Amino acid sequence: MILVTGATGSVGGEVVDRLLEQGEKVRVLTRNPEGARRWAGAVDVVTGDLSDPGALGPALDRVDRAFLLLVLPGVRQAGPIMDAVRDAGVEHAVLLSSIRAGSAQDSALKQVNLAAEAAVRESGLGWTVLRGGTFMSNTLPWAASVRTERVVRAFGGGFRSSAVDPRDVGAVAARVLADPIPHRSRTHTLTGGEVVTITEQVAVLGDLLGEPVTFEELPEAVTRAAMVEQLHYPPALADSMVTMLRNGDESLPRVDGAVAEILGRPPRSFREWAADHIEVFR
Repeated sequence: MILVTGATGSVGGEVVDRLLEQGEKVRVLTRNPEGARRWAGAVDVVTGDLSDPGALGPALDRVDRAFLLLVLPGVRQAGPIMDAVRDAGVEHAVLLSSIRAGSAQDSALKQVNLAAEAAVRESGLGWTVLRGGTFMSNTLPWAASVRTERVVRAFGGGFRSSAVDPRDVGAVAARVLADPIPHRSRTHTLTGGEVVTITEQVAVLGDLLGEPVTFEELPEAVTRAAMVEQLHYPPALADSMVTMLRNGDESLPRVDGAVAEILGRPPRSFREWAADHIEVFR
């Protein structure tokens, strides 16, 4: 049995889909069981929260492999979670971390992901760490303004990253979970195959829509305030995100070959991702 946390998210849902295709038995742990209805009858669904490690018994019962997201709202310490995972008899844990964990530049985001990685490595279990790059799906919040005004308003139009399709991240995770031995004690950095800027992503959307989409740069202070006040980011995390959007972290334009190595094909491009989701923006 494989436990998938974060199953209602863009990566976790892909992990579940690919594992089911591979014939694996899957259980999902979610705070929102309604979000798992599309797998009704195909997976075990346990309502629960990683912020309460003491209540994870039903989710971990008879589980031998687990896909874990430990950097989540409300999850303050990864250690007690990994203690519960180990004590339940899980043999291998696959952690979704961030490319920022490997950055030479210190930041709040780096430290929280490094802490999660350390908890997994020190758990005594078999482990694999997947350091995901910037997700292409981060562009989905632009959809409303693109649909109504053909405009994207954001800070950091020149922000460069090797954006990765969450479907590729989920597919890699499923491969590792299905056959963890070749990936035991390994850290894979998962990126796309090209470096793109935000303004280049906007231009791709315009091309696919057949009409221009303009980009309007928001002030840094406005963006930081929105992160703190609307998204409830801690101030240190908001600072880290703003620094990133200023191209202050050279880990993000890095192109890595792990996706191609594990999946046996090139990672999807942003154009491919956008073409598959263009109706959201239309």
